[in-house]
Amino acid sequence: MENKHKLLATASSQDQGVCHDTIIDRFSTLPDEIAHHVLSMVDLRDLTRVGAVSKRCYDFYLSTPSFRFDSDYDNMQRKSNKMNCFDQFLRRRGNNKIHHFGIDLSFPASLSCKVFQVMTWIDNAARCSVEVLNLQLTMRSKGNMVGLPSSIFRCGSLRSLLVKMEEIFKVPSFPCPNNLQRLNLSYVRIDEEFSKWISSSCKCIKEIKLSMVSTNNLTIENSSLESFTFVACSNLCCLNISGEKLEIIHIKWQFFNPGSRALHICAPNLKYLKWVGDLVSHPKLGKLLCLEKAEIFLEAKSICVCDFHNAFELLCSICRVKALILSDKTIKALFREGSMAAPIFDTSYLRINSANLNNALVPAMVSLMRGMSNLNTLDIKSDPSLFFLEPKACGFNGKYWKSQNLDFVNQLKEVTIELSNGNNAWQLARFILEHAQNLKKMTIFYLPRKLHVIDKVSNSKKVSSATIDFHEKQWR
Repeated sequence: MENKHKLLATASSQDQGVCHDTIIDRFSTLPDEIAHHVLSMVDLRDLTRVGAVSKRCYDFYLSTPSFRFDSDYDNMQRKSNKMNCFDQFLRRRGNNKIHHFGIDLSFPASLSCKVFQVMTWIDNAARCSVEVLNLQLTMRSKGNMVGLPSSIFRCGSLRSLLVKMEEIFKVPSFPCPNNLQRLNLSYVRIDEEFSKWISSSCKCIKEIKLSMVSTNNLTIENSSLESFTFVACSNLCCLNISGEKLEIIHIKWQFFNPGSRALHICAPNLKYLKWVGDLVSHPKLGKLLCLEKAEIFLEAKSICVCDFHNAFELLCSICRVKALILSDKTIKALFREGSMAAPIFDTSYLRINSANLNNALVPAMVSLMRGMSNLNTLDIKSDPSLFFLEPKACGFNGKYWKSQNLDFVNQLKEVTIELSNGNNAWQLARFILEHAQNLKKMTIFYLPRKLHVIDKVSNSKKVSSATIDFHEKQWR
């Protein structure tokens, strides 16, 4: 903060009696937008000090549109004093516009009476046409937090709202149109009124992020929504997502108690889907014909607690995906040896994240790839950090791979394989080199002290002019 240091040095020189003619106050000559940008990065104490330097600086102090109140780690008395000083600051600046306002504050039980004071700050921000509001509030004594002021939900200037607090996020029960574009909620409790509010009042919303929210059923239906993120470890029973403009959906949903769970998605223009956690018993994703990329990672416990009779329907929903990324647990969960080929017609890129290419994974992987006639890029990742815990990974040689009659091999142009223990992975690499006529490049990552695999792969009878690059993979 070079400008800030020069400013404070100027003030110090004045205190020491230096002739004013020799002092150059460069900060005061800055354009408003640059001065405001600098002041947005200082805390309230330094902002107040700047305001005492000159009349011009005092104007900056009152008109700065971005500021934050942070007193999370102060003791009780200091926190109370800072809150009173902030009250004075808000009164002095009057109705000057606020662009960005943030509060990070925890309330001990002894300061629960101060909650109303914070609500007046939020009300003041709405009156000053706030555009970005970030609220991180922690209440040590449960039950004393009041709902956010209704003025926030009627604030026409508000574009972005972030709320993190372990209390109910109470929205108006009546239609309350707003211009909100981004909503980020963490640890709040929501009810049915929230879904109605999203649908009826948030006509400009583009992005919604919900993290660790508490609710039994959740419906997000909005015609302007473009991106939706849901992260939770909860007993949510049903999640419904619907939007004509939805292009991005990221779901991380884990549950620890058995029971029926349902996921319904209606997003005909969806381009990116990421699903981490547990496969629900009733996935209804519809036809995602515009899907460009899908990442699906199911946890190991999913195999035990989830019903996979709808897994084939899940694959049908993503059958037109261009790039597909799966974990080894997902592949083993969705496929069994001898199961029908996955109906994935247009996939040109496949990445498999695995501990290693073990004997349980290979047959399931073959079932997956039988339906990928247009695959031209194959990427197999491994994690050598689990080397000593990995199951057996040998026995599937070139003769096995040749017997599977995999049509996609002739379409392959680029292959990356990270080797782990066993020989399944380098046997697959040899098979591809000996049968992929259109292959352009193969990249092999081998483990330290496993240099012998270089000769085993290099001695393959290539049927193409592909280049082979070898790189040592480091332990993690």
